[in-house]
Amino acid sequence: MKKLISSLLIPVWVFSSLARADYSEHPSAAEFIDSMVKTHQFSRIELTEWLSSAKKIDSIIAAMSRPAEKVKPWHEYRKHFISDQRISWGVDFWNEHNVVLQKAQQTLGVDSAIVVSIIGVETNYGRNVGNYRVIDALSTLAFDFYRDIEPREKRRLFFTGELENLILIGRTQKVDPTSLMGSYAGAMGWGQFMPSSYRNYAIDFDQDGYADIWKNPNDVIGSVANYLAQHGWAAQKPIAIRASREEPTSEMIKSSSRAHYNVEKGDTLYSIAKKFGTDHYNLQKVNDLKNPNELFVGQDLTISSELKINALTRPSKTIAELKEAGFDTLEPAPSDIKAFPMKLDAGNKDEYWMGFNNFYVISRYNPRIKYAMAVYQLSELIQNEYCAIKNKC
Repeated sequence: MKKLISSLLIPVWVFSSLARADYSEHPSAAEFIDSMVKTHQFSRIELTEWLSSAKKIDSIIAAMSRPAEKVKPWHEYRKHFISDQRISWGVDFWNEHNVVLQKAQQTLGVDSAIVVSIIGVETNYGRNVGNYRVIDALSTLAFDFYRDIEPREKRRLFFTGELENLILIGRTQKVDPTSLMGSYAGAMGWGQFMPSSYRNYAIDFDQDGYADIWKNPNDVIGSVANYLAQHGWAAQKPIAIRASREEPTSEMIKSSSRAHYNVEKGDTLYSIAKKFGTDHYNLQKVNDLKNPNELFVGQDLTISSELKINALTRPSKTIAELKEAGFDTLEPAPSDIKAFPMKLDAGNKDEYWMGFNNFYVISRYNPRIKYAMAVYQLSELIQNEYCAIKNKC
């Protein structure tokens, strides 16, 4: 362990985790082992052996505390994932695996460019698949991070479930579950599937008897395409379109549906707007706030729920309805197609977009608007380059 015991100000959870280097002795392990024995008939001895080998990894805790999706504005996040090098590698990947990508597009309906882009964003086409043992990552997150460090019961249960799925993969694939490698969050292979996603969506695309997302590009491509197809991808349908926004008029505000919210300690206008999927400028206007930074606990705010921005849900409003609320596309689009509005920080200005159903499907891979937008924009750039070289498409 790092030289942590140098200050009396060290948090209590550090000492407790140091004392529990063996995860088989963790307070939550007994319940987990009992469940695995009862539900799946695993050997208690085997489970104890696997958990005793699992290690708490400090770098995982540090990484989970500062995810790029939360701390980086769009214009910085974009630079991280969209580069000339990644585009070039994407074109190379497409060239090398064109036959398999065509097969996936024909049989599963998912555009080749999107499959290539996701693999590029996730692992740079297999170059950065993660160097953590998955059992270490999942144990750290289930038994330490989301239990003691950042207590969040839903997330604790999620990662506990992923640990269960990891061990089940070991049984069905006849591999040692402690040998599987992945990211700091426990995602595996070129497409970064969580264990549950592997069990639900990974496919043996070349039919060699094993869905290998770690070393077999055929299975990686098929599995990524299958994941999107199973989440509702619509073949040859649009993904996103640039948009504009006009300031809401008094008529728009009057016609919008309303909700109320009492300000709580620690709230800001921005955090409240994010909670309700709306815009903080809209909140300021609706509530006639002269100084948006001077909220007080218990203050009653009116929420105009019609103008929801960055609400990552399956689209429910048509472009015609969004236009009535002040949003419009910058390119022609059918007025009856459903979309949801987005605003991204482009550095010196804001960008407005509309996301269609396929954009939402991409976000099922990672539920962040910035992630889905990076995948979409990278796919467009890769496709443009690939088609220019091939002189087709």
